[in-house]
Amino acid sequence: RDYAMLSLSSVRRLVTARRLGYLAAVATMTISTISFASVSSPAIRPTSFNPNEFVGFPLEHVEVQSHNTRRFRFKLPSPEHVMGMPVAGCILVRAPAGPNGAEVIRPYTPVTSDDDAGHFDLVIKHYPNGAMSSYLFDKLKVGDKLEVKGPLLKIPITPNKWRRIGMVAGGTGITPMCQVAEGILKHPNDHTQIDLLYANVSENDILLKKELDELQ
Repeated sequence: RDYAMLSLSSVRRLVTARRLGYLAAVATMTISTISFASVSSPAIRPTSFNPNEFVGFPLEHVEVQSHNTRRFRFKLPSPEHVMGMPVAGCILVRAPAGPNGAEVIRPYTPVTSDDDAGHFDLVIKHYPNGAMSSYLFDKLKVGDKLEVKGPLLKIPITPNKWRRIGMVAGGTGITPMCQVAEGILKHPNDHTQIDLLYANVSENDILLKKELDELQ
């Protein structure tokens, strides 16, 4: 697919040791990472997910991200609970989304982290023939529960494990990339360089732009 390439206003450079760049279908940006002040380790919080069985979490809020993408916020057991999500990790979602209410399971990467207590968010794109996305967009209402199992660790990311990481993403494929980038950039002594190529159909389809901009 051919993508139109337009240039956004240049982003000022910040003096740091690490750098994240992302190239969107309609935007070319170089993002320099900010320096994070050292903070004391937070208190251990209770985790919510179970890697051995599905657990239901109620839908709390839905936010429109683009013409075919929404951000779903689910409530955790208490304001102190976190997901217990490693980097890089994902979850499995189960719902009666198939023919005659048959169960369908899909993997998703939350766009929130364990820095966010009390809830977790999923950014999901609607596909006309997508069983799970159609169920979430058309049938799941605020207060309804979505069953989640996990987390599933894909590739463990630790500080300075690699000198440089290259990523390529399109559309909602940005969610695992953003998880990894945020996980790396929150560590002051992690000097891993990140290069991200991010493609979209149009400028209005750029997802998590606010989160990516905050990584400057």
